[in-house]
Amino acid sequence: MNQRLLHWFAWWVALVLLWQLFVNTFATPEVLAGLVAAAIAATAAEIVRGQGLVHFRPELRWLLRARKLPLAVVVDCRIVMGAVWRRLARREPVRGTFTAFPFSCGGDDAEAAARRALYVMAISLTPNTFVIGIDRENDVMLVHQLVSTNPATASDLV
Repeated sequence: MNQRLLHWFAWWVALVLLWQLFVNTFATPEVLAGLVAAAIAATAAEIVRGQGLVHFRPELRWLLRARKLPLAVVVDCRIVMGAVWRRLARREPVRGTFTAFPFSCGGDDAEAAARRALYVMAISLTPNTFVIGIDRENDVMLVHQLVSTNPATASDLV
């Protein structure tokens, strides 16, 4: 099977599954819309990939770290809700903080780019923390936290 067709098919399957996850129904119009939308999106993704402008090569073993993400989201929800409660019920001020964490950025290769992108996505997915940017020259990640949790490194956030 042609490599481009294989990539297109992988995108299509993943996007159809994502569509079904979002719509949560097997009604014929929704399924057909998902199949068509996934085909259009897979085609666009393959066109972009074929141009060689985007370099992104994640490692499968990185998914092991993702197993901590649901708990991190729940913990951060609790932290944020506590801050909301303190603000609304007790009128206590909530002051966010900006913090620069050590973060090994890596080089310009596809694997390092994937690692940076996945860390930004995972950390920003948690409600209390949002990644502002990465300083590759100084190997630091700048984040904003609604409630400071004082982690030692960026990887401690997830």
